[in-house]
Amino acid sequence: MRALLFLIAYLPLVAVGQQKKAQKYVYDLASPEFYGRGYTHGGDSLAANYIRSKFKTFGLQTFDDSFYQYFKLNVNTFPGTINLSIDNKDLEAGKDFIVDPYSGSADGEFDLFLINSQNVFSFESFIQQNAEDIRDNKWAVIIHPGEEADNPDSLLKYQSLKYQLSQIMPVFYVNDKKLTWGAAREHTRFPIIELKSELVLEENRVQLSIKNKFIEAYQSQNVIGYIPGSKKCKAKKHFKVITAHYDHLGEMGDKAYIPGANDNASGCAMLLSLAQYYAENPPKDYSVVFMAFGGEEAGLVGSKYYTENPLFPLSKIDFLLNLDLQGTGEEGITVVNATLHQKEFQTLLEINKGQDYLSKIKKRGPAQNSDHYFFTKKGVPAFFIYTMGGISAYHDIYDKAETLPLTEFNDLFKLYIEFLEKI
Repeated sequence: MRALLFLIAYLPLVAVGQQKKAQKYVYDLASPEFYGRGYTHGGDSLAANYIRSKFKTFGLQTFDDSFYQYFKLNVNTFPGTINLSIDNKDLEAGKDFIVDPYSGSADGEFDLFLINSQNVFSFESFIQQNAEDIRDNKWAVIIHPGEEADNPDSLLKYQSLKYQLSQIMPVFYVNDKKLTWGAAREHTRFPIIELKSELVLEENRVQLSIKNKFIEAYQSQNVIGYIPGSKKCKAKKHFKVITAHYDHLGEMGDKAYIPGANDNASGCAMLLSLAQYYAENPPKDYSVVFMAFGGEEAGLVGSKYYTENPLFPLSKIDFLLNLDLQGTGEEGITVVNATLHQKEFQTLLEINKGQDYLSKIKKRGPAQNSDHYFFTKKGVPAFFIYTMGGISAYHDIYDKAETLPLTEFNDLFKLYIEFLEKI
C-alpha cells in the first residue's frame, strides 16, 4: 500500500511534460519522411527503426539479441504517379478521390456507363453488347447507389458489384460520405475509384492513369523490448504487456500520403512514453514488455504472427494493454473486452473516479478491431483502449500531427500506470 501511495503522489510530477514529448514523437512518425509508414519507400521499416532506436536509448532489453521479429505479407501498393481528370479537370488524390486499396492498373481515356437503381439488374446486357469495346479498354463503369446507400443490404450489393466489375473494366464508385482509405493484400485487375457525385455526370469521359505494384512476401517486422522486474525470480514468471501498431497506410501515388497521426502515431507515442517511464522506474514483481506491431492495417498481420511465434509463453502474460487512437479524449475512452474482464474494468473505473482523469469510460465487448484480438483468442487477458471525441480525421490525408490535440495524454499516461500496478 505504501508503494502505491508513493506512486500516486509521484505520478503527477512524472506526467508533466509527457504531452510535449508525445507531440515530438507524433510529428516525427506522421511526417512525410516516413511516407505514411506503409510499404512504399520502406516507410514501415523507417518507423520500426525509429522505435527501435528509442528502445535502445531507454535501455530496454531484448529476448533474442534483436529488437526485431520479422514476418512477411503480400501487399498492394501505389508507388508511382496517379492521375485522374474528368472533362479535362485534374482531380487531387486523397482530397477529390481515393483509389481503392485493392485496385489494379489502367491507363487511357474511357467512356462511362452509369449503373444506378434503375438499371442495376439490367446492366449485364450492356456488358454483352459492348464486350469488344470493354476488352479494348474503351469503357469504364460508374456505380451510383444514390439513396440506396442508406440501406445496408442494398449497399452491400453495390459494393460487391464494384469488385466483380473491376475484373473486366475500371470502376468509379460514388461515395458521398467520408473518403476513407485502407490496405489490401490482394488486388483486382482494374482500378476502383471512389469520388463524390458532383464530380461525375452521366456523359463524362475520364482520363485515368493508375499503376499498382503488388508485392509478394514483403518483409516487415515487429519491434519488441522489455524492462525486467527487480525481483528477478518472480518477475520472470509474470509479464505485463503494452502494445501499439506503428504501421499505417503509406502513399497513394507520389503526391498524397496518409500521415496517421492519431492512427497510430499517438499510440506509439504513449508506448514510448511508458517505455521510458518503466526504464527509469522498474517494477518489482513483474516485467513490462513493449511490442510495436507492423501489419496491423493490413489485417493484424504482425500481432497474429507474434501469437503464433511468441518470444515467451503467452500463459505468462498477466495482462495486455493495447493502445490505438490515443490522440483525443474529450469524450473519454472506450475499453474493448471490458465485458470479458469485468474485475479489471471495475479497477479502471475506480482509479478514474478517484483521480478524476477522464470524463467517461465506456464499456465495449470483444471486437476484431486491433492488435489485442489474436491475444484474446489465445486466452490472454487484454484491453484495447481508444480515445473518443475531438478530430474526426481517420484513414485520410487529414489525420495530421498539427491538428491532433493530445487532449488527455497526460491523464491517460497516469491512468495506465496506476492500472497496471493494481491489476
